[in-house]
Amino acid sequence: MLLFFAVPGFSGGFSEIQQDTLDIATAEAENDTTEYRLIIFSPAFEGWFQRTHEPKDFYSQSYLEEWNKQLTDQWNRLIHSPRHRECMPETYIRYERDVDYGKELNHRLFYYFRFMHEQCGIFTNFPQRW
Repeated sequence: MLLFFAVPGFSGGFSEIQQDTLDIATAEAENDTTEYRLIIFSPAFEGWFQRTHEPKDFYSQSYLEEWNKQLTDQWNRLIHSPRHRECMPETYIRYERDVDYGKELNHRLFYYFRFMHEQCGIFTNFPQRW
């Protein structure tokens, strides 16, 4: 299961979470800008990510954003699909196209989608340079 949402002033109590989840938390910085943080609660993802990911500078931020938009759209369509399988996404992802989430968040989200695709084969259109 994937849980993805923005929460102003996010503070955790994560010990109760039993499933793999993903969260984008927001917090107001001192200079009135919004900061975004991607939190993935999946023990399997972190080890996989450490073994698999390319450095952040391998992809441009615009490349990551474009693919994250496309993969989010595919993910969200699967939620409304009548086909259900064991690995089917269950939670809608709110990825706003006009928000600058920053390169680090986009990098990890991009790899989370890759991780989920490798586990479940859910995307029909995905990057050739994954």
